[in-house]
Amino acid sequence: MNIANIQKLIEEKSLHLDIEACISLKIKDDIFRPGTVRVHLPAPINASWLREGQLLDSEPFFRMASVEDYPQRSVYFNERLTENTPFSVKYAFTSEHTYVNPDIDLVDSTEQKVFSNAEIDRFSKNHHCGCESYTALPHDAVSILDVIEDRGIVFRPEYAEFLNNLSIPCTKAFEENSVNVENSLKNGSIARKIYDFITENFGKMNRDDHNIAFTAMCRMCGIPARWQGGWAVSDNNISNNAIAHDWAMVHLLPYGWIYVDCDFGAEAFHKKLSCAGTTTDIRLHDFFFGNIDPCMVPTASVPGADLYPAKDYERADKMFNIYGEVELVPDKLSSEGNFDGYGLKSSDFESIIHII
Repeated sequence: MNIANIQKLIEEKSLHLDIEACISLKIKDDIFRPGTVRVHLPAPINASWLREGQLLDSEPFFRMASVEDYPQRSVYFNERLTENTPFSVKYAFTSEHTYVNPDIDLVDSTEQKVFSNAEIDRFSKNHHCGCESYTALPHDAVSILDVIEDRGIVFRPEYAEFLNNLSIPCTKAFEENSVNVENSLKNGSIARKIYDFITENFGKMNRDDHNIAFTAMCRMCGIPARWQGGWAVSDNNISNNAIAHDWAMVHLLPYGWIYVDCDFGAEAFHKKLSCAGTTTDIRLHDFFFGNIDPCMVPTASVPGADLYPAKDYERADKMFNIYGEVELVPDKLSSEGNFDGYGLKSSDFESIIHII
């Protein structure tokens, strides 16, 4: 996380950053074989804070790019190589964040948006929210894929157990094709209690599950929630190398969609991190309920979604495309006497991601 930018966002209430993001990928020399190489490099997707997105450079020139609201967006290369050369792509955009400090009492006293079955059916047929390039998602629109049917949002039995431990009655709203669920607690209190429980019980679940668990549990309580994944600047890394990261979004009126990061929130809670010296002297644990690190690049909105065009062979990362995916079809016959290709494992190639 970039604490300096977080502190500036808290102090100034808004933050404008010009960001360049670049990913380069090269097959390891001992793995490379001359032949056809197919590569998917991740690309930025729609997000409320991204503006004026541009693709600055590509080496070699990519064959195609999936649309900007594609669940796991990528640029696709299909090259016949005789020598082992790298693939790279560079993006530029502005990042505009507004600081949100949700008033839970205000959320609880505000009538929340209820999505009817007819609305859910309409959004499902559209397959997306109809958002434009690099603009905020409509506050009154959410698709059934976002709320109910994400393949990577697994409703594990322990999620219901966690909610029971919080004395939160829940129902499997996704099975009832409805997100209108009555609870003894209001949406704001429920969402915040789930966030606190996940972040404060850091050791009780896999770190990779934090934000998926938050999304799933909110949905089980009838609160619309979404997931996103992509890149974040790694801690104390002067080379600007980026790491894989994910976060969540939850729909709470009067704020609309707000961001929640249970992963960084857990780290902030257990390390007792704060933005000391700011006008509010806010705990970072509180910051990540309503906000995310400004130096983020989202590349996926559905965990486990297919790439486009689909790979013929097994993926290196089945959850989401962060470091790239590679397929290799060698020129020479294999020991079995054929030209069968194969998907490379993440250990077979090297990826470097920079966020500047």
